[in-house]
Amino acid sequence: MSDRAAPDQGVMEGGGAYNRHSMLQAAGIASALPLLEKAVLNVALEADSHPVVIADYGSSEGKNSLAPMRLIIETMRRRTDPKRPILVFHVDQPANDFNSLFTLLNTDQASYGLEPNVFSSAVGRSFYESVLPPSHVHLGWSSYAAQWLSKVPTTIPDHSSSSQR
Repeated sequence: MSDRAAPDQGVMEGGGAYNRHSMLQAAGIASALPLLEKAVLNVALEADSHPVVIADYGSSEGKNSLAPMRLIIETMRRRTDPKRPILVFHVDQPANDFNSLFTLLNTDQASYGLEPNVFSSAVGRSFYESVLPPSHVHLGWSSYAAQWLSKVPTTIPDHSSSSQR
């Protein structure tokens, strides 16, 4: 990765294009799910009935968010009262195709969108700035967003990267 500035533009094509053409990313995400489950099991949860808040940073049109969000929700349900609300915030740039995201959440068989006591919403802002109140997110998920960084902040041993091939 170079020290070039992140592009000002770069929003996905829209109309479901990212959902149709992101199989490589889906394969990488699948390999990370066991680590995500372990993280969910270690999240500190208050013993109250306040909502569990999940942030999906860089959701795009949502296809690659389905498996991680479902895993998080199912794992959280094993740890807390099934009636406890779960809020899922899908975060992406303002020009993101959120219509495709919400259509997918309401129609895809792999979706969590119709689960009881699970509520989804979207935040149309760059997640490189503050998008949710401090100390209100129980767990955040992001994948394949490093390409938008202006420089590598630190090296991560044993990470998934095309530069390792």
